[in-house]
Amino acid sequence: MKALILASLLGVPALAAMPGIALAQEETFSCKAAPAPVVDLEYGSRYTDDSKTRSDIDAESNAAVDEALKPVEKFINDLSKMANAAYLGKDQARVDCVTDWLFTWAEAGALKDLKTVNVQLSTPARFAGFALALLQADAAGTPDPAKRETIVAWLKALGEPMTAFFDEEAPTNASRNNLRAWAGLAAAAIGVAAQDEKLVAWGEDSIEMIICDADADGSLPLEMGRAERALNYQLHAVAPLVVASDLLAGQGFDGYAVCEGKLRQIVEFSWKAAKDPSLVEAINGKQQTFAKGEQKLEPFMMAWAEPYLAHVEDPELDAFVAPLREMSHSKLGGNMTEMQGWTATLSAPT
Repeated sequence: MKALILASLLGVPALAAMPGIALAQEETFSCKAAPAPVVDLEYGSRYTDDSKTRSDIDAESNAAVDEALKPVEKFINDLSKMANAAYLGKDQARVDCVTDWLFTWAEAGALKDLKTVNVQLSTPARFAGFALALLQADAAGTPDPAKRETIVAWLKALGEPMTAFFDEEAPTNASRNNLRAWAGLAAAAIGVAAQDEKLVAWGEDSIEMIICDADADGSLPLEMGRAERALNYQLHAVAPLVVASDLLAGQGFDGYAVCEGKLRQIVEFSWKAAKDPSLVEAINGKQQTFAKGEQKLEPFMMAWAEPYLAHVEDPELDAFVAPLREMSHSKLGGNMTEMQGWTATLSAPT
């Protein structure tokens, strides 16, 4: 139970820890009807009201958040698996199905009605999952142009209020921590799909801001302030930083060069702390949940290592994640072991 709660704290309920993709194609692929769209979301915080570090879990509220998100998580999980199969197999039938699913949610205005601050903080990772699935469909075949236009308009209608919220309304720490990193990935992915320069630029600025906020050792100070769960949130933050940097490379943004190459320091600190959580305890004085035996390192937590290793040679990191393969994260684009550095192969928009 503790492992499930801790996974959900990272915005990745158990559904997001995707199994490996079966690349063998069925004799006849049949596109199922899209799940019913979720138009509005309403839930509170996962944490107790008096938690100054935002690390003390309210079990009842945490369960309520997971329950509210369950249909969204299932949609993204199934969508990303289908998008991965489309991309890896260059399968137009699956491209059409990914398009149909997204079109169904777009026509319904899914997730446009976000009723609480906590919902607004946590949904950007889901927006990223939608946009990355569309980009995979684009790379795999030819989505229906009219349906794609509707999908892109919907994604922009999600992304534009998101950027305003993080700039103007989000709590101070949330506007600069792992949540902003996920918003940066969402803006980048939507911006690339929509060929929207403002969203791309906002994504670039957000990713650069988080990278540059890192301390010299690669630790992220706002995540280190999360007491015994600091390592959870360090790992949660590095994921969108890596994937967004790959995605934005086609736009002329070099995430590995900003602030004198701090992203590599962030990556190195993150995986070494995952191997030895005492590195975090030495910074914030709190024994981490991993060290307490309350949590184990799950494959989805390290899925970002695959795109990183696709263009940075690091035998030690490669050996560390080998037992975790295959590694999947639906909001990073799915099965990252199979997909590896696919985002870095996308060309700049025309």
